[in-house]
Amino acid sequence: MKKILICLLAATLLCSCREQSFKIDTSEINVLTDNATELDFKLHSDKYLLVDLSDFIIKYKHRSDVIMYPASLTKVLTMDTVLNLVEDLDETSYVTYEQVEALIEEDASLAYIKRDYPYSLRDLLYALILPSGADASLALENYFSQRGIDLVEQMNIHAQQLGCTNSHFVNTTGLHDDDHYTTLDDLFLIVMDTLKFAEGRAIIESLHHVMDDGLTVSTGIRSLNVSANTIVLGGKTGYTPEAGQNIVILYKNRGKSYMLLLGNADGSYLRDEYWHYEDALTVLQQLY
Repeated sequence: MKKILICLLAATLLCSCREQSFKIDTSEINVLTDNATELDFKLHSDKYLLVDLSDFIIKYKHRSDVIMYPASLTKVLTMDTVLNLVEDLDETSYVTYEQVEALIEEDASLAYIKRDYPYSLRDLLYALILPSGADASLALENYFSQRGIDLVEQMNIHAQQLGCTNSHFVNTTGLHDDDHYTTLDDLFLIVMDTLKFAEGRAIIESLHHVMDDGLTVSTGIRSLNVSANTIVLGGKTGYTPEAGQNIVILYKNRGKSYMLLLGNADGSYLRDEYWHYEDALTVLQQLY
């Protein structure tokens, strides 16, 4: 279903906190200590994973190793694969009229980039993540296909190299397919790998971006500041009717960095239900 930009409940724009960012050694993810317990309060999300990235400790988890449909959280792997394969993000690509029409038929989320317009790969990555643009996904695919490379195949290879043992991807967009799945444990590895790139981190932590043609793309992620000590820096959402509502939140509390992943909340944008946002707010309120 088509994603819409949503303000988080009780949220304020992430403006005064932009000087803060994740300062973590992403090479240390293999030394995570699993001290996880389950949260002592209920969530709508069927799965969750909360990791302390400063001390490399898994704090809370529930069904994080159970296979799920990722929806548009897929696009984080799409971006990560591109960042690992491409040295010059100033190279260009485009999406065709026919491709966009097909996405509209599938009710995919769009960044509404111009058709047949040569955008830089950097701009396409912003359009991919911030408004979750499936049109940007296909433009990135086109860049690789013109070079004889299958981007989806490379995504699966890269995921395996990261240690994602319960994942398989059949597209770059996250549109539903029964054979397109992952786990929160695997998604954690993917997001962490993305954060090792300055460009990847900047994109995930951005609220908006002005493209070369003047188009502004924005994200629905907003600051969930439940206290002066807890600051949300960015993240990504994903939704299809089959997947439910998913979200990844990067935040800091008292100078320490955390990643919260929530999966398969049984909500629908069509019913004005935003359980993944509500769950994220609940976790931050209850813990801090």
